[in-house]
Amino acid sequence: MSIFGSIQMAGNTLQAMEIGLHVVGNNIANANTPGYIRERVLYAPAPVQKLGNLTLGLGVEIAGIVQNIDGFIEDRLRGVAGDRASSEIQEKVYRDLESIIGELSDTDVSTQLTNFFNSIDEVVNQPEEMSVRNLAVQAGKTLATTINTLSSRVNTAYEEFGIEVNNLTSEINTLTEQVRKLNVQIVSLEGGNPTASQAGALRSQRGVALKRLAEIADVSVTENKVGAVNVTVGGELLVFEGTARQVKTDYATSNGRPVATIQFAENNSPLYVSGGELHGIYEARDTIVGGFLDRLDEFAGALANEFNKVYSQGQGATGFQSVTSQEAVSDPALSLDAAGLPFTPVNGQFKLLVYNTTTKLTETHTINVDLDGLQDDTSLASLVNQINGIVGVNAQVTADNRLKLSTESAETRLAFADDTSGLLAAIGINSFFTGSNAATLSVNDVVAADGSKFAASSQGIGVNVENAQRLIALHDGGLASLNGGSITGLYDQLINEVAQGATVAGSKTEGFKVFEQTLQANAQAVSGVNLDEEAIDMIMLQRTYQASARYISTLSDLMDILVSL
Repeated sequence: MSIFGSIQMAGNTLQAMEIGLHVVGNNIANANTPGYIRERVLYAPAPVQKLGNLTLGLGVEIAGIVQNIDGFIEDRLRGVAGDRASSEIQEKVYRDLESIIGELSDTDVSTQLTNFFNSIDEVVNQPEEMSVRNLAVQAGKTLATTINTLSSRVNTAYEEFGIEVNNLTSEINTLTEQVRKLNVQIVSLEGGNPTASQAGALRSQRGVALKRLAEIADVSVTENKVGAVNVTVGGELLVFEGTARQVKTDYATSNGRPVATIQFAENNSPLYVSGGELHGIYEARDTIVGGFLDRLDEFAGALANEFNKVYSQGQGATGFQSVTSQEAVSDPALSLDAAGLPFTPVNGQFKLLVYNTTTKLTETHTINVDLDGLQDDTSLASLVNQINGIVGVNAQVTADNRLKLSTESAETRLAFADDTSGLLAAIGINSFFTGSNAATLSVNDVVAADGSKFAASSQGIGVNVENAQRLIALHDGGLASLNGGSITGLYDQLINEVAQGATVAGSKTEGFKVFEQTLQANAQAVSGVNLDEEAIDMIMLQRTYQASARYISTLSDLMDILVSL
C-alpha cells in the first residue's frame, strides 16, 4: 500500500468519525423529543487489499445509520396502550356517572324517594288534613322530577359519545394518511433497503403516529422488506404501503337512542375494535351509560306500576264525577293485554264503587277482566259495554282510544277497589304516577290538581288509611314481580352497580398503567437517549478522530522526507 493509500484510508476514518459525531449530536439534541428513537452508526471494516502475499485492511466504512429499537417491545407497547386507553375511557365515564347521580346529596333520587314515602306516612297520621295530602302529592312530583332530571342528564352524556366517535373518525383518517405519506417518503429515502441506512427522523414521526393510532383502536402493525408498514384493525387493512383506507361515521338508532359507529367509507363495513379509545367509547356508551339508562327506566317503570297497582285500589277523600284514562290503547277491539299498553294487565277483576253523596250509600259492582287467552278476551270496547250496564254510570271510548267514565247524576261519585287484574294501573285510571320510564314519569294531573283525591282509603271514600299503609310498605317491602326485591332495593342495586363498576374500572386502569410503564422503561433502556452514554461515545469518537489526524500528520512527514530524497 502506498503512502497516498494510507492517507486516503485515514481520511475515510476521519469522515466516519465525523458522521459518528454527527449522529451523537443528533441524539443529544433530541434527548427530550417525544417519540424520538436513538440512532446508532453501523461501522464495518472496509474491503481488504492484496499486496503480494499480504492481505491489508483498508480501514473503516459506515454500513448504515439505524434506529436502536426493539420491535417486540414496541408491539407490546401499542397493545397495552390500547387496553389502557379503553379502560381510562370507561373509568372516566363511571366517575362522571357517579357525579351526575350525586348520591348522598340532599337532592338525589334516594333522598327524594324516602321523603315521598315519609310524606305518605304523614297522611296516615293526619288523614283529615288535605294540606298533608297535598304535600304527599308534591313530594311525588319532586321525586318524578328528580328522576326525569337524572335521566335527562345521563341521556345528554350518552349523546355526547356521538361527537367523540366523529372526532375519532377524523383523527383516524388524519393518522392513516400521515402513515401512508411517511411510508412513501421512507421507502424513497432508504432506497428500499432499510437494513443499510434508515430514515430515522421520518421513522420516529411514523412511530408517534402509530402509537396514537394504537391508542384509538387495537391496530396491528407489520413492516415489509422495503421499510413500509401495513396497519390492520379487526382483520381489515387500514394502511397498505402507499395506500390508506378512509373511514366515516355512521349514525343509526338503537332502542330509541342515537348510536354512532365508524365504518370504512368504501364499502360501509364496520370497523371492529377490541381495544383503544374507540372500544372504550363503545363499551361506555352501550354497557355503562346505556345499561344505566335501561336500569333507571326499569326502576321508574317498577315504581310507577307497582305503586299504581296498590294506589288504584284505594279511594281519596273525594270521588270522581268524571275520569279519563291516562293511557290509550292501539285498537279498542284488541284484547287489553295486546293493545299496546305500557304495562300489561292480567286475568282478574276490579270493583267499581258508585257513591251517592246525598244518601251516603255505596253500590259495589264487580268488573271482570277476562284475559285468560281462551276466547272473548276483554277489550276496551267490551269493557265499555260491561260498565255501561251499571245504572248511573256512563263509559265511552274517546276519539284517541282512551277510556272515559262519568256519572249521570251530580250526586254520584265513582271510586275503585280490589283490582286483581292490574288494569287500572295499566290504563291509568285512579293512578298516582303516569309514564312508564325515567323520562316520562310524572304525577297524574287529576291528583296533582286535587290532593283530596289521594287514595289513602281502602274501604270507601275518605273512610280510613289502610291503602296509604299498604303504599308505605312498598318502600322496602319485597315484591313478587321484582323477585322478592323492593322498589328502593332496585334503585340501591343500580347505584351499587355503578360504584362497583367504577372501582373495578379504576383497578383495571391502574394495572394497565403499571404494565405500560414497565414496558416503557424497557423500551427506553433500548431506544431512549442516555446522555451519559452519548458523552462516552462522543469522547471515544473524538479520540479516534484525533488518532487518525495524528496518523495523517505522520504520513505527511513521511511524504516530506520521501520528496526530499
